[in-house]
Amino acid sequence: MKKLSLLKSVDELILPAVLLISARYLGLFLYALITLFQFTFSSNFDLASLPFIKYTGESTLRAANSFSWGLTAGILALVFGFIAFRNLYLHEDWLHPKQATHLHKNKMEHLIVGSREAFHQGISWGLVVAISMLLSLADFITGFLSSLAFGTIVSVSASVLALLLLGISRDSKLESKKVE
Repeated sequence: MKKLSLLKSVDELILPAVLLISARYLGLFLYALITLFQFTFSSNFDLASLPFIKYTGESTLRAANSFSWGLTAGILALVFGFIAFRNLYLHEDWLHPKQATHLHKNKMEHLIVGSREAFHQGISWGLVVAISMLLSLADFITGFLSSLAFGTIVSVSASVLALLLLGISRDSKLESKKVE
């Protein structure tokens, strides 16, 4: 069983949290550029998933939030999916020696992930994915998220979370053996 380091997990938690938050705001800003959607920055905000944003008109709030969640689903699929793929298939303990040699020859050894890093990344990135699922659920229940956007974010999040959990369970089964 792997030892969980709280400091390492917090360190690995920073990047996915920043990516998730920036994807949400970027989606809102892009929607505002496309449709001239009006909002202001305020400490009194409308959505828990987008703090510090106060909407001036409620009519396009659902469309703007759905667009923002759609962009967030794309970021989750691309970036978080790559991390899950790397933790599963480019793990140093599970990588075949021929594949490792091929990666080293092509100067792509930076893609190989260590055991400790893969374990902590799986936990941290999985936590951020679970938080995104809960925030989208809250937006859907309150009526500020379309069912299409909700279905997209839940399916992408569930897929990425399943891959990350598979990597964590696979990594936790590894045990170090003493060479005598």
